Amino acid sequence: MRIALAFTLVVVLQTSSFGGFIDSLGGRWDAAPRVISGNERSLDGGLRYSVEGGTFQAYRDRFAWTSVPSVSNFEQAVNQAFGAWTTVDPATGLGTSISFVSSSTSIVRGVGFGSLNINGAEIDLLASDAGVGGLGGLTSIAYFGTPVTLTSGVVNYSPSISIQGVDLHMNSNPQAVYSLDAFRRILTHEIGHAIGLGDVDLGGSYLDDNYSAANPVGTLTNSWAALVNPLDPANSAGLSQFTVPAANFALNGVDILMESNGLGVSGNNPLSSLVPLRNDDYGMRQYLYPTAVPEPSSIAFFGLFVLGLLSVRHLKPRSK
Repeated sequence: MRIALAFTLVVVLQTSSFGGFIDSLGGRWDAAPRVISGNERSLDGGLRYSVEGGTFQAYRDRFAWTSVPSVSNFEQAVNQAFGAWTTVDPATGLGTSISFVSSSTSIVRGVGFGSLNINGAEIDLLASDAGVGGLGGLTSIAYFGTPVTLTSGVVNYSPSISIQGVDLHMNSNPQAVYSLDAFRRILTHEIGHAIGLGDVDLGGSYLDDNYSAANPVGTLTNSWAALVNPLDPANSAGLSQFTVPAANFALNGVDILMESNGLGVSGNNPLSSLVPLRNDDYGMRQYLYPTAVPEPSSIAFFGLFVLGLLSVRHLKPRSK
């Protein structure tokens, strides 16, 4: 089963001391505490998100359902959508320092589907009528034109630009009737946008290690997250930017969550999956929020050092 939906990422630039360069692969949330226009806007303490209406019940009731979920099941689905982005990459073992926190911060919204108001929580979840009956969402992002501190500890990393605020709109048109699984999958995709990932099938730049038009399935699905240089992601050896025709993402076997059309739903990545991220999704997360991995030699040295300490501890002076 594939979901044919059109997703669009709207980028709104609100800049200060803007140097004129935007990382073509997306902005990032700052790893260091940052206050922008009076709002805390960073990964520090977790990315805070609020739901329109102030409660999960009020937010749930803004949508039409094939079967209305209980409030607890709906809240769980929202938390699962955020939680998917915090999971360990099974191919590389790379984790992440990204976390999300439900917030009671009042939403300050703009007018209409896709609008943006930078106030409120760092990520505001909105119910907005798109004017059409399809299931879908749209994420609007404001960027602030100063570089960020990477999650690997690099200060003022260039190229980078900090995210200032996100309004995440889910289509609440009465003709858009959701199952809980579909709502969760769409929300998980949109949260990917909210942390800086783009749609991989809309003709823009796409990061990969070995893309080949002659073998799109084989080259679009392998793991490359370990190739990201945590201290300088933009200059990672072995990674390049490619423009991949959208049709290549519709092939059987390509099931990347950040596909605009289809959301990666396939037999190997069913709609019910609680963690629908695939190799390329984890790769882009590692690119934007790199986890520093100790060198193998350092790990070996540390192990020998520990063994040495244990040996010393077990030495006892002989009695005379």
